[in-house]
Amino acid sequence: MTRNKLLRLFFHVLFWIFIISFFTFIYGIRSGKYFELFEILLGTLPLDMLYTYFLIYFLIPELLLKKRYFWFIPSFILSFTVVVIIEWTINYFILYPAIYSDYNNWKDTISYFSGSGLMIYVSLGFVILLASAIKLSRHWLQSQQDKADLEIQNRKSELALLRSQVNPHFLFNTLNNIDTLIRKDPDKASDSVLKLSEIMRYFIYEATTDKVPLENEVDYLHNFIELQRIRHKDPGFIRFQVSGSPGGLLIAPMLFIPFVENAFKHGSKGSKIPAVTVDLLIQPREIHFEVVNFVERHHEQIKDEGRGIGLTNVIRRLDLIYPDLYTLSIDEDEEKYMIVLDIKLL
Repeated sequence: MTRNKLLRLFFHVLFWIFIISFFTFIYGIRSGKYFELFEILLGTLPLDMLYTYFLIYFLIPELLLKKRYFWFIPSFILSFTVVVIIEWTINYFILYPAIYSDYNNWKDTISYFSGSGLMIYVSLGFVILLASAIKLSRHWLQSQQDKADLEIQNRKSELALLRSQVNPHFLFNTLNNIDTLIRKDPDKASDSVLKLSEIMRYFIYEATTDKVPLENEVDYLHNFIELQRIRHKDPGFIRFQVSGSPGGLLIAPMLFIPFVENAFKHGSKGSKIPAVTVDLLIQPREIHFEVVNFVERHHEQIKDEGRGIGLTNVIRRLDLIYPDLYTLSIDEDEEKYMIVLDIKLL
């Protein structure tokens, strides 16, 4: 068991020791029967623990924090009431008779609606309120830390993104290609200039926000791919296909482009057509993104470290922006390199 897990277990044990001690003292002041109260509280402790952990590890994270209030409120009220009834039944029929020798003399004076029943509501309510406050406070602190990490990561990666997505080498090649097109095909050259200006406008003015319209991200991918296409004699070198409508959907900017750029950078220039395929499937609440490029291993004498750095940055951003909402798989063999990214949109 790791040090963090041991520390966590220690604090959990400390929490329940505090609960038992606190209510033994509070209720014992009135009756003076501290030991008997301690035994009763200890007898119902497993039920209190079970319900508390059910609340903080299921109801709160799966319903409350996901804003499923319609399910959370009745589930909480119903489960809380059921636990109180079970705890009262255990006290009335098992613990009280076993602990109090004079129980038969006063058992008719108590009921589910008497003071002892109310005490169960109050004590259990206090326990789950305290546990929930700790859970929600930790969640809030973690979310604040994640936001801070994301901001730092975005700042660190901004220059790297600019260098990797529209670096001088890319601009130099694109401008050279446009210069060649001006003499051969002026209309196509003009169209390429517009695409280049759209790319620069996007990452300078739009990609600095947390979320962008998905259709803008698709347009950016399209422009980038089209500018890459003019570098190759065979227009079939790249296949880009979008299925579904991006209208109304938002996504973190520039998540897809590192994979596409790597595909062009490492894609085979040999006989396989298409050498690079990019597929984007858009569904109402999920995005499926797939990039495949063929490679020629004998041309890669030195492993390019940029791929690893770029991939690490993308995974870090996905972890911070879409925690538990994405899956990323990477398959690589002697012929091809393939990534599959699925993102669930809330």
